[in-house]
Formats: sequence, C-alpha cells, structure tokens
Amino acid sequence: MAERTGIPFTTRPPGNVAARMREQGWWRDRSIIQDLLDAAAEHPEAPAVVAARTDAADPVTITYAQLARHAERFGAALLSLGIRRGDRVAFQLPGWWESAALTLACAWTGAVAVPLLPTMRGREVERLLRVAGARLCVVPDTWGGHDYAAVLEEIAPRLPELRHRVVHGDEAPDGTIDFATYFLHTEHEARLPHPLEVPSGQDLDSVILVMFTSGTTGERKAVLHTENTLYAGTAAAAGVAERGWDTGEVFCSPHPISGLAGLLYCLWGPILARGAGVYLDTWNAAEQLKLMADAQANQVFAAPPFAAQLVEAQRADPREVPALRFVMCGGAPVVPKLVADVTDAFSVPVRTCWGMTELGMGIRTPEGGPPAGAVRSDGRPLAGLEISLREVAGEDGVHRLWVRGPSVCVAVWSPGADGGAARPTWTHDDGWMDTGDLVRDDGAGGVRFEGRASRRVGGPYMIPVADVEGEILHHPDVREAVIIGYSGEDGQERACAVLAPRADRTPDLAELRAFLSRRGMTEWYIPERVLAVAELPKNENGKVVVGQLRPLLG
Repeated sequence: MAERTGIPFTTRPPGNVAARMREQGWWRDRSIIQDLLDAAAEHPEAPAVVAARTDAADPVTITYAQLARHAERFGAALLSLGIRRGDRVAFQLPGWWESAALTLACAWTGAVAVPLLPTMRGREVERLLRVAGARLCVVPDTWGGHDYAAVLEEIAPRLPELRHRVVHGDEAPDGTIDFATYFLHTEHEARLPHPLEVPSGQDLDSVILVMFTSGTTGERKAVLHTENTLYAGTAAAAGVAERGWDTGEVFCSPHPISGLAGLLYCLWGPILARGAGVYLDTWNAAEQLKLMADAQANQVFAAPPFAAQLVEAQRADPREVPALRFVMCGGAPVVPKLVADVTDAFSVPVRTCWGMTELGMGIRTPEGGPPAGAVRSDGRPLAGLEISLREVAGEDGVHRLWVRGPSVCVAVWSPGADGGAARPTWTHDDGWMDTGDLVRDDGAGGVRFEGRASRRVGGPYMIPVADVEGEILHHPDVREAVIIGYSGEDGQERACAVLAPRADRTPDLAELRAFLSRRGMTEWYIPERVLAVAELPKNENGKVVVGQLRPLLG
C-alpha cells in the first residue's frame, strides 16, 4: 500500500551514508521526542508554543508539559484509529498549536506527517491527498470564510485510501470525528497496553514528513524528510561554527509551520533550544509585530515581503522588539533598500539566506559580518553542507548550484506518467542534488543568487506554473498561455499570465482571476498581471521561449 502512489515512503539512506553522518555528528540516535520529554521534565511550566488566533482575544500559551502530554495523546489517538508506522496523516490547519502537536505525534508513532497549507483549495487538496495516499485528514470546520469540512466531505468518496475525516471546530459533521472530543479530551494514552515507545536509532532514518512543493518545472513535488535530515538542518541553522542559540530563546516567523521554514524555525528549533515558537494563524503585519513584542522574540525569520510589511508596521506603531537576529530568506537577491529599512526600523543587523524545502536553510551570511554583506552575498554554506558550482554554458561567471549534505531530504518524487518518478537522493550522483538555481561566486567563499535555471515563479512560496497554465487553457477565449515571473515593487517575484487569444479577444486580469477562482484555484497561485500577445514565441522544438517575453513586461 505504501508504494501504490509511486512515492517511495519506505526510502532510507544507504547504511554507509547513515554511519558516516553519525560519525560526523550530523545525525544521531536520539529523537526530537526525547528532547521534548526532557524539556518537559526540566522546565514543565516554560512556554513551548505561543499561538495567536484571529478568533481569540489573547494568544494561547502551551507549556512544555502540556505539549508533551498532547503529543502523546494525539499519538495514542492515531494508534486507536489504526494508524501505523508509515501511514500518512494529513492535516490542513492554520498556525495553531494543535498542528505542532500533530507533527510531533507523527514523529512519535512513526506515521508520516503530511501538512498542507490552509490556503490550498479543494481541487489541489484532493490531488495531494490522493498522491500521498493519506489514511487520515484533519481540517478545521470553517476558517477564513472557507468551509474545509464541506470540501473534505465532497472529495472523500474519490479517495479510497482515506479512512478517517477529523474536523476541528464547534461541531463535527456526520461521518467525521470531532477533534476536541477524540484527540483533546479522550485519554487514549491510558488505554495503551504500554507507554508509547520513543523512537531511536535507525528509526530516525525513516521518512516521517512529506511536504509538497513546486519544482523546477513548476509542478508540485513531494519532498521526503527523516527525523535526522530535519535535525541536521536545524542544528546547522543553530550555528555549529559560530555562536549557537541560547537556552530559552523565543523564535518568531510569519511562515506557516505547515511549511519547512516555519516547522524548523518555530518547532524543531525551539525544542532543541528549550525555547518557544510564536505563531500567528492569519498574516497581519501589525498583529505579528504586537505578538513579537509581547512574546519578547529573540529571533525573527521572514521572507522579504513579510519583512517589508513588518517595517511599515513598526514605523506606524513602534514597538520594543529585542530581536537578537533578523534573517531574511528570499528566492531572489534581497533588495538593498529593504536590508537598510529593516536595520533602521528594528535596530538589528540583518542576515540573508537561501534555502529550499529539499534541505531547509542551506546558505546564510555570517553573524557579525559587515552590514553591506547581506546585499552583496546570500552567504556561505551552513556547516555540514557542501556546494558545487558547475559552469553554465554560454553564461559568463554563472554557475548552477548543486548541494550535498546531512540536511538534504532522502528522496524527491515528481509527478508524471505511470505514477510519477522518484529520485532517492543518496543513490544518485554520489549524493549531489541539483537545486535548479543559478548563482555567482561572491569572491568571499559564498554565493550570490542570480536567478532560476527553470520556470519556477513566485515568492515566498513557489507557484505550480504548469498547473495554472493548464487551468487558464480552460477559458474559452484563450488558445495558449504561459506563466512568467516579474519583479514587484518590493523586489519579490510575481506571476504574469501571457495569453494568446483564440480569436480577437483576450480576458483582462479581473476576468481571468475571477475565472480561476471559480475553478477552485488557490488564491496565491492566480496571476497578478496579464499580457496579451498574438503568438507565443517558440523554438525549433515547439517550446515557448520565455526569454523573448520578459522584455515585454517592462
């Protein structure tokens, strides 16, 4: 059953690789669950999670004792529903503490967590649940004006492997499991014949997390991580060769914990540092700033669009935020003015970084470097990560970036015919992975991000361009369509739809956006600009030459 979807959920790193990673100290035999239990024993009343909800007046603080208890209870609840090691558990929840506890429960039981962004809509959720072969899915009843429970009820009959629908809210519909009753208030752990066993040893080399992300073709891929690849990425970000995290630090990020950046920075990281992760379920710069100040955040991690809005909020209503570190991660070079604005608004130095779902944070400017460093370089590889700069033919000084290291995922699955294609990371090219990104040597041991070697578009999250293009072609007035990126006023890449009409008429932006919304397209996938052309330029192989279209955007 695990391989019916074509995704290699049973993939493990080769034994010699695992042994080497342990010898070098990047992987270990100790689980994040043991770290959680130790933190709960040593500091039971210390905050582990501070989660703010739009429908509540005050944030909810979950202590380490509470988080450990809930993770165990949620794990026991999964076992009581027949979920076993390797089974996929999907959840599409906002930035609530329950999402953190579910992720830990999966790690505890050996189930594979499949977090889905809450902004995804029905057609995509159905596809990803099918691809993952999810046995159980947790959704809110309604949130942000969207009826998640109704959508899940509608698509469930078409998902033969889905056995349980769990609804978090005031009233669970018929045929579903009420999250509060079954997961929060039922003491399943007391009914187990013996306590949940904490994973250790080789169990930490099993896949426990699947995250979907768009790849270099613009199609959504499945990225498979183990406990040890997640640990390696977090430990490297903590700083092995430089000052590490202090005990009790407070981590804050607008990135959702259903994405790898938010997960590592606001869940794995705080547990390892015995600190707290701060979440906000709906992005709002003013509310995020207030939460940061009230929680006394020590570390802030944000993509450029979030950072720019935080600067505006700080200027409008200044707050004392004792951030010791402010890290910006972008899919394109960070605009120098934004670095200066953040430094001025928060009186802290800014570090920039590069990363991807396949490995988490990989490259970062050093702490204590010159202020201009963040605008001249995206940094050096974090400890443990190797990079290889491979020349690009016809591009002077431009290299394609390849990486290898302990935080790189164990496999990547790409959609396609015959169930898609899976690529175990460590059994190809001696462990080297092509990132699909283009860089230049910064002359100081690091790199400067140059662009994308393929048609990845978007920021801070990538847009599956092939999917969007396919949907646009359903419009009766569109003959051909291609999505290309352009730089917005904030320096972030945005999506433009270049359309060739069937006759003399091309839909304008408002019409196209309304059309895609009616078809259930996820909001942030929808293009923000439309360009009409008579024909799309093509090469001799019939492929669109995107480079000829970019100058038309101005």
